[in-house]
Amino acid sequence: MSQYAMKHVVFVTWKSGNAPAFAAAKRLGHHVTLIRSLEMERRQGLDFEASPYGASVDEVHCLQDASDLDVLRVCVGRIHAARPIAGFIASTDAFVIPVAQVAAELGIPFTDAAAARTAKQKSRCREALAAAGIEDTAHAVVKDLDEALRFAGVAGYPLVLKPEMASASEGAFVLADEAALREVMSGIAEHADLYQHGVLLEEYLRGTFLSAEIGLNRGRVLRLAVSERKTWDEHEPLEIGTTIPAAISDEQYETVMDFAERVIKAVDLKLGVFHVEIMLGADGVPRLIELNPRVMGSCLPNLFCLATGIDFFELLVRVYLDEELELGRIAFTSYATVRWFGAANCEPTPSELPDLGWAEEYRPAMQSLHLAFPDSPMLEPHRGNLGAFGEVQVRHADHAASINIAAHIVDRVAFQLGMEVTR
Repeated sequence: MSQYAMKHVVFVTWKSGNAPAFAAAKRLGHHVTLIRSLEMERRQGLDFEASPYGASVDEVHCLQDASDLDVLRVCVGRIHAARPIAGFIASTDAFVIPVAQVAAELGIPFTDAAAARTAKQKSRCREALAAAGIEDTAHAVVKDLDEALRFAGVAGYPLVLKPEMASASEGAFVLADEAALREVMSGIAEHADLYQHGVLLEEYLRGTFLSAEIGLNRGRVLRLAVSERKTWDEHEPLEIGTTIPAAISDEQYETVMDFAERVIKAVDLKLGVFHVEIMLGADGVPRLIELNPRVMGSCLPNLFCLATGIDFFELLVRVYLDEELELGRIAFTSYATVRWFGAANCEPTPSELPDLGWAEEYRPAMQSLHLAFPDSPMLEPHRGNLGAFGEVQVRHADHAASINIAAHIVDRVAFQLGMEVTR
């Protein structure tokens, strides 16, 4: 048994990759309940049963769609009646708002529901920041091409177009000119579900793309890391990699973290670990790209562990259990880099996975290399963060080496497959 009294922690997720967090909660001596979302698992082609989560989970509840507030409310109510819940962890976008609503109804500490809605509704978030005097990036939610053209006439090109509420870079475009705007707007109706909450146009921001990983716990800010982001030159909204920590000066670090603090406090998120995407301009002024009211996604928590030696997952559990935490400035011992890659163009799906035995020569810097092709005859072009078929993680004491080794491994995989990938 750990030094902490046993509490009941409920995870709501469709990601089997959250298994380290389940294990962390169990190491801390807690009772762990998992609510799965079968429809999302199916859509992502995940085999949750093949993941190692079982050893760390005491009970499992399977819902068809855990983002359905009414269904989730009933499920959580039954769980809470049987064993009172002390805290929730919902690390994916689709579940943060419904979990926040249910937590508020039950009086359980979690991210504020209204604030989470503001964060996810991008125009409302920008309006909250403008009202707080933090920044005033030009933006507009448009109904049709005429409104889009009027906004463009004022803001100028390039512009960014994205869904008002979405994630994983789905449906996002950088528009160089009026022709590009007309082309993208003509296809909006074909993707009505993606843009159901509106089409957002924004001023294009230039600078260094960073993210602040930052928490709020008992009114205290927890500064975890500033990460640097890599996007694909052929489709700029697509993120293809991250390095933790960012290679920036102490002054830039303070600027970014100060800005992130002001953002999360302006929205009043109250409790949690958040992912704040920021463009740091050449003039040293930070601007918000996007506020995510949940922890950094994909393998980035593992990158944090690799770069610091700190168990991020135990920290995550303790934050959401609203425990007393004392964190000083995080010390980084190395640079951890991930590169995600998928088909640059539509390609036939390879009949089998290639032999990646050659990758062992990159040890000990290379931490992992995974490929998994979808069960379909063709690989769709990789244009959203969920569309990659490959991932490599690298750790090295040198910043440039960490990035270059990861890039070289991706190059060799692309050569082996005989196809162009997002890199």
